[in-house]
Amino acid sequence: MADIPAYSTRSLTVWCGGVFAGVCIAQVLSAALWNHQYGTHIVWFPGAVLLGALLANAWRRWAMLVASAFTGLVTTGVAFGLPLVDTMLVIAAALLLVPVAAWVLRHVPGALPNLDDYGRLATLAIVTVAALPALGAALVEYASRFTVFRGTVLSDWPNIGMAHALGYALYLPVWISLRNPDAAVRHSGPVSLAYVAFMAACLAALGALWFFLGNWAGLVPVMCLAPAPVVIFAIVRAQMTGSSLVIFIIALLAAHLSVHGHGPFIADTPPNSTLAVQLWSLLAALCALILSVVVEQRYASRRALGHAHEDLRELAGRLIATQEQERARLARDLHDDINQRLAASSIGLSALKRQLEPALQGEVSQLRDVLVTVSEDVRQLSRQLHPSVIEHAGLVEALEALCHAPRRHGNLEIVLIADRGVDRLPNDMALCFYRVTQEAIANTLRHAAATRLTVKASLDSDGASLWIFDNGRGFDPVHGAHARPGLGLISMNERAKLLGGRFELRSAPGKGVDLWMHLPLDPP
Repeated sequence: MADIPAYSTRSLTVWCGGVFAGVCIAQVLSAALWNHQYGTHIVWFPGAVLLGALLANAWRRWAMLVASAFTGLVTTGVAFGLPLVDTMLVIAAALLLVPVAAWVLRHVPGALPNLDDYGRLATLAIVTVAALPALGAALVEYASRFTVFRGTVLSDWPNIGMAHALGYALYLPVWISLRNPDAAVRHSGPVSLAYVAFMAACLAALGALWFFLGNWAGLVPVMCLAPAPVVIFAIVRAQMTGSSLVIFIIALLAAHLSVHGHGPFIADTPPNSTLAVQLWSLLAALCALILSVVVEQRYASRRALGHAHEDLRELAGRLIATQEQERARLARDLHDDINQRLAASSIGLSALKRQLEPALQGEVSQLRDVLVTVSEDVRQLSRQLHPSVIEHAGLVEALEALCHAPRRHGNLEIVLIADRGVDRLPNDMALCFYRVTQEAIANTLRHAAATRLTVKASLDSDGASLWIFDNGRGFDPVHGAHARPGLGLISMNERAKLLGGRFELRSAPGKGVDLWMHLPLDPP
């Protein structure tokens, strides 16, 4: 499983500009939610944006990236009318430990691969959702004592810590997932408009449910669990990205309803209501991450299985190609060497016959006839090993020679029906049809006890088809003694797959065997 790319190759200028813009947007969003909640935080994303950028770059770039984030946050604060020096002090405290967390994650073994392992997810959660927010919030609270923000929300350590933790929990796993080329979200394809519409309808229904029934004390547990199906569906379809976005929207929805006195998170004070929303959102995000690990493992297993199948198919192709090369070499040796020696021996026996007495000439003639028969058998074997007739005369002639060799087929009647168009097939497709027919005839002779075998080869606009069926005893392909395919059937299937085609076998006891193969004219 591929890890996150170690370092980005984009220029430092691009990254600094991206971090500056990213933290500005994140701070504006956080500030908007802050004002909406009457001065209490919901979530704080700028620290997570900076941490993601640090993890994507070499440590030599970190100083410039931190400076860009610091400049962006201070600029945003000043734009909101906050005092410059006090804002700089609080922002410095908020960002101080982010490089430390990035260094820890870079140096803890197994901390930053694709999030498909519970141990790695636990490491990420401990560092970014527990330690970093807690210590960062403590520094912010301490720094605020020396500023005009003393006694404000920045002095509320639980609220600040939860806002930071929720920002890291919602943003960082998405960032890691999107940057990893093996992550499930990178291979699941774009979401459809129907999915977006369905999720919007579900969230609207959830808001209506919380608005009308959220204040009933007896239904609070049920109301807290009501978003679970929506979150699970988002995880299955859009993985960590979908779950984080849905949880963020649900958190905004819950916060908005809480401000107006509705929903299951109403508390005695607005800060406590916000804290209840934060706790629920953080727990939901962590649970979603745990479930996302299951989804990532499932996708990783499917990808590994797919790669294994591709490797096996490539290996099968190489084995078949090597087998054909070896068959061609043996065929040449039989034809050019062994058969020539047999021919020379036959000629020698003919010469010897003329020198012998008539009483011995009959025995020499019999020996010569045996030698001629062996020579013909060797020639036939050479043709079966490497049917060069395909290249010289076409597939139809090769199939004719294969099917109409009575000494090889005994009492089996073989009927060949072939379109002349199949002679135009590429050599690899023609050889595939020839080998499948050859194997099917051999299997019929060995196992089927058939009296008739039909071979049909055709060509149309969709591709080339081969259909072979007999009237033999047949078998049960699922539960019978021959349910497990032999090497011959496996070889037929692999030959079809290598050319992007399909292979099917149908049989039943007493119904014979039907083999069907289809090859596209433009194999992948």
